[in-house]
Amino acid sequence: MRSLTTWLVSRGPAVAQALDRRRDAICTSVTSRLRTTFSGLLANAEPTSGGQYQQVTFSRTPQRLHRLLLVALALQAPAVLQREIEWSVRLLMRHGVTQHHIQTMVHWYFEAVQREVALDEQDQEHLAALEHAIIAAIHAVGDD
Repeated sequence: MRSLTTWLVSRGPAVAQALDRRRDAICTSVTSRLRTTFSGLLANAEPTSGGQYQQVTFSRTPQRLHRLLLVALALQAPAVLQREIEWSVRLLMRHGVTQHHIQTMVHWYFEAVQREVALDEQDQEHLAALEHAIIAAIHAVGDD
């Protein structure tokens, strides 16, 4: 297996385009799973919004992860993931979202990518490495 850096240079932009072509299917799948599995999460975060805060968060969080991954792939800059994950996780945890919730969402995102995007084995292996790096970064933020 090529190093992640080498793979990003040679395949990152093409994989980013392939993922973005299936953005709606990927993000809709994750949003649906968040709504059904974590239906009580954030339900009372903004009592005056009538549950809209929860729905918006469930919809926008997978989209934000998607955009973040596209940037890392297209610019061959996985370091961008670390900074953004730290910020996002800290923000979500202030609203009662746990590491488990976030890591589960990340896992569902990459499952949806496997279902929705035809990638070769090497691309899948490198995306799995990025998934593990993201989950480790989430775990590290919670340990602070």
